[in-house]
Amino acid sequence: MEYPIFDLPVIGGSLLIAAVAIVHVFIAQFSVGASFMLAMAERRANREGDADTLAFLRKYSLTVLLIPYVVGTITGVGIWFVTSVVNPRALSTMIHLFVWAWAAEWVMFLVDVTAIYLYFYTWGRIRPAAHNAIAWIFFGSSLLTLVIINGILSFMLTPGQWQPLAEGGFWLAFFNPSFWPTTLLRLFVCFALAGVGAIALMAISQDIVPVVRQKITRLAYRMILPSLLCLPLFVWTFLVLPRRAQVFIEGSGVPMGMFFAMGLTCFLILSLAAIVAMIRREYTPSTLATILLVLFAFISYASFEFVREGVRKPYVIEGYMYSTGVTTAATDGLDARANLAVLQKRGVLSAAPWALPVGRRLEDLDTKARGQAVFRATCGACHQPEVGYNALRPLVRHWTAPIIREYLDTMHEQRPMMPPFPGSNQEKDWLTAYIDSLTERGTP
Repeated sequence: MEYPIFDLPVIGGSLLIAAVAIVHVFIAQFSVGASFMLAMAERRANREGDADTLAFLRKYSLTVLLIPYVVGTITGVGIWFVTSVVNPRALSTMIHLFVWAWAAEWVMFLVDVTAIYLYFYTWGRIRPAAHNAIAWIFFGSSLLTLVIINGILSFMLTPGQWQPLAEGGFWLAFFNPSFWPTTLLRLFVCFALAGVGAIALMAISQDIVPVVRQKITRLAYRMILPSLLCLPLFVWTFLVLPRRAQVFIEGSGVPMGMFFAMGLTCFLILSLAAIVAMIRREYTPSTLATILLVLFAFISYASFEFVREGVRKPYVIEGYMYSTGVTTAATDGLDARANLAVLQKRGVLSAAPWALPVGRRLEDLDTKARGQAVFRATCGACHQPEVGYNALRPLVRHWTAPIIREYLDTMHEQRPMMPPFPGSNQEKDWLTAYIDSLTERGTP
């Protein structure tokens, strides 16, 4: 709470994080799968003396260089920037807990970048075996990057036995209950995305000989097929989720259920399309079929990422920190500044002076302006006031002040995706006055 948050009109910070993160991780996971595909296919082509396949792989490696390590790098920096301004307290916690994991990941990223540049620019200039060794180094570093990042991401939803300041906390956090199933899930997704990417590249390339087109398409389908193993991994992941998150997926959180169903449907269509194509030996997909494959892959991946983020609510770190940046009452004694129990006594504005208008003191503000400041500190991370993402005005347009006030007391019980109000009773009264001004009665 001591860090100011970024007010982004209409879109909102959480939607901005989702947009940047989904694009970045989609590209990054394509890169992991592509590194394996390059290493494996090049080794086979070298063994068979297949110059035409090697020519395609060189073009494919250029795609990997340009997309993941140019566009992907930009969006990677974007994630750090956006999360640091939208939820700085959560990011600070993650950096302190996983500082050595982040350091290792950055080292692996440097190896990635070096390897892909060496791999592309030394093509045909060094011995084939040495060149292929670079590809395997590229895959190894990419895989380790995936493992490290997933350990951090999975911790946020399933901390398991981790406790702040407990001995061995890093390892308990990293090897959390969902680490293994989600790591394997992401690995199979990486392979599938690499296959889809190879098919897409062939669709826009006109100079590929038919034999190579068939070889690569067959290999691409084989990269997609293992993704069927994600089905039991979905079950494994679901079983280790907190019961609160399971309930959301089962239907109490309607958007979560809808997106999960949409993601699973697109995932099955993608997998079944690869199976049917291999059975029928259709190794020259049309442009339309290729576009649909890419679309299904992206929708499936984006839907599952949306669900993964959504079922974490009302927490940003399960059981430890709410999406507001306030830590839970269970951490009383560890967090003296922005713990829920502390703020409900002192008031949320005591830990968020940045929420006040610039140059103004609390005593100088009327009730509505004070409520607006409370809204910025407690609601602004997930809601826009009037229009835009999760806008409040359409939700409360028919509410009365007594209903608003009562809702603030029990909102975390009525809507489990919302955290408890992290402020004093007086601040609830101020926030009630501000929200009441957004209703049809309060709108001028």
